[in-house]
Amino acid sequence: MTDETRSNLDARLQRHGFARDVHRGLSKGIGFLPVSDETKSMLTARSGEAVAFAAETGVALANGAVVAGKGAVDAAREGYHAFEEKREEEAAAAKRPFSIVTAPPEAPAPVAEPADAAAGTPGPEGEGDLLERLERLGSLRAAGHLSDAEFEAAKARLLTGA
Repeated sequence: MTDETRSNLDARLQRHGFARDVHRGLSKGIGFLPVSDETKSMLTARSGEAVAFAAETGVALANGAVVAGKGAVDAAREGYHAFEEKREEEAAAAKRPFSIVTAPPEAPAPVAEPADAAAGTPGPEGEGDLLERLERLGSLRAAGHLSDAEFEAAKARLLTGA
């Protein structure tokens, strides 16, 4: 870091007393790190830039709030309250039990004729007897082409003759 850059950074930190104090504390901690002096110098400079930037950003935000017609304290208070409300909402949501979604009740299965009486009955399309069509549905379900619900619905249609 050049002398000009260091003096510029020092001036930026001096404008904000708290920034100077924060940077001083960081520098002291960096001094204890088990790294080379060159690395410590670089970390100290970078931390100073970050602290100065954060301080300047805070001042700019406060000035913007004043220009917008709110005092810096009021703007900060509103932001804090909005943050607290959001945090409380999230905490309340985390405490709520999961809602249990129940499936709608299934329609009662149609009463089917005995298999012996319907086994030789041709279907509405004339594709063969009922037993063959039920076996075909079963093989489609076993092959994964029909879900259980689709199979049951198709079987019910076959058995009722619809």
